[in-house]
Amino acid sequence: MDELDLHKKITTLLDKATHLLNHAKDYEQAKVTLHTLLSMDSENPVVLYNLAIVYIHLQDYEKAYEYLQRCMGLPMTFIDIRQVRKVYIFVLLKMGNFNKALNELQGLNDDDDIVQMKAFALEKTGNYRQALELYEGILEQRPNNMNACNAVAYILSILPDGNINKALELAKKAVLHAPDNAAYNDTLGYVYYKKGQYDLAKKFLKKALSLDPDSHEIRKHIEELLNIS
Repeated sequence: MDELDLHKKITTLLDKATHLLNHAKDYEQAKVTLHTLLSMDSENPVVLYNLAIVYIHLQDYEKAYEYLQRCMGLPMTFIDIRQVRKVYIFVLLKMGNFNKALNELQGLNDDDDIVQMKAFALEKTGNYRQALELYEGILEQRPNNMNACNAVAYILSILPDGNINKALELAKKAVLHAPDNAAYNDTLGYVYYKKGQYDLAKKFLKKALSLDPDSHEIRKHIEELLNIS
């Protein structure tokens, strides 16, 4: 196959992979197509990046991390390096590598995504007051950001001087917006626990666990409740 034919075949397969990934949402077939492309062009940053996206959808974050690292080691022709780095940080957060994510975030100018990831990483590393400041800044700009609502509610519930009534208001708002979100139900249940309303705490923590049975955090909150009530 000459160079022109190879280029045409790569372009055709890349178009197919993009359709499978972004429109058909067929991640397994997108993965197969992208691996075929990778065998033809092992140093194509667009292919490597899209493979990482596929593995994120498949919740294989180790593989996503591998392909993003390979992508970032190449010249960033026809690809936005800032977007690649943002996805890389997202994967670090999903893998629980919060300190490394914070280090990576220091080199990026703030936008909404960066601020939210920074706040999340700070929260997970126990820097609650710094995280709270960032989350509250998000809410000032976007009062209907439910992830920020939920995060502020949870942090207020664990801080010794946190406003528990404000926490309850925000936690209720998040659950009302998304009744079947496990994290939101967990936060509302935990806020009720902190307020001493144990029956309501049990109701929402039990629902949270039914929605996400593998969550260690939800189980930890239920154990706290069982040790009191």
